[in-house]
Amino acid sequence: MKKILLTLMFVSFLNSNAQNPVQEFNFNGNLSSADNTISFLGTPVFVNDRMGAPKGALRLSNKAYQAVVGDLPQGNKPRTISVWVKFNAINAVNHVLGYGTAANGQYFGLTQQAAAGGNSEANLAGWGPGNDVVVSAPLLKDIWYMYSITYDGNSSKIYRNGELLKSAEGIARSTKGYILNIGKLNTATSINADIDDIKLYTVAMTDEQVMESYNSSKPAKTVAAPPVPVSSIDKKAAPAPVKLPAAAVAASAETSKSGKSVEVFSQGQKIIGANASNIGDLPEGTYLIKVTNTPKK
Repeated sequence: MKKILLTLMFVSFLNSNAQNPVQEFNFNGNLSSADNTISFLGTPVFVNDRMGAPKGALRLSNKAYQAVVGDLPQGNKPRTISVWVKFNAINAVNHVLGYGTAANGQYFGLTQQAAAGGNSEANLAGWGPGNDVVVSAPLLKDIWYMYSITYDGNSSKIYRNGELLKSAEGIARSTKGYILNIGKLNTATSINADIDDIKLYTVAMTDEQVMESYNSSKPAKTVAAPPVPVSSIDKKAAPAPVKLPAAAVAASAETSKSGKSVEVFSQGQKIIGANASNIGDLPEGTYLIKVTNTPKK
């Protein structure tokens, strides 16, 4: 029993640690890491983040930033990088982030290619076509997306909003470098986007952990106003009459003259019988109208 408990505790410990980033940048009015040990260099422009909080995200308009991050996994070590990004333009390439050198298999980053026909290629860049993981998916500007890129020593994966977009096996990576760039790929700067919450992990997060990370950090949905309780409605107040077009009123009168009966139903209950002379007195709502011929006497 004790061995089972220890095993469960160990697994729980590993799972909790797997989702603890070694570094994160929230960009809440500054360029520093969450623990204030390192910082990106540059003069920032802050805007509302995905939650609507002012000065909670970093705006990049063809401008790049870089930071020396000693925790960046090297060689073929496992890793995960996640980031929230809102593209302010999708007709040009957006180099979101990355680190490493401009040599075969020695880079690790995320690039979103220019959109065409509503789709755009998301690229887990490894430098060299055979080292990239590329997937085409619909892309909209002015929408916040969460991207995660992972590598476990064999499998390279790219996710968006918690969903796996593409996985590739057997790509050897030998990433080298401790400078994390946002807004550029090597020396090429190209981006028009808002960036928020970059998180770096020294493990390859599982599908479930990526989804959990997304769900725990996505903006809350707008909650509709609750319905007004019936008890709070003034029962003495007369319902507002339905304003029917003149043509409808005329048609109603004509129907009554031509030997037709008009019945009006609401939620399965008949509320008007013989004719439609009092339709104008009905309160606002959706009704079913049944018209039948009546035999002439």
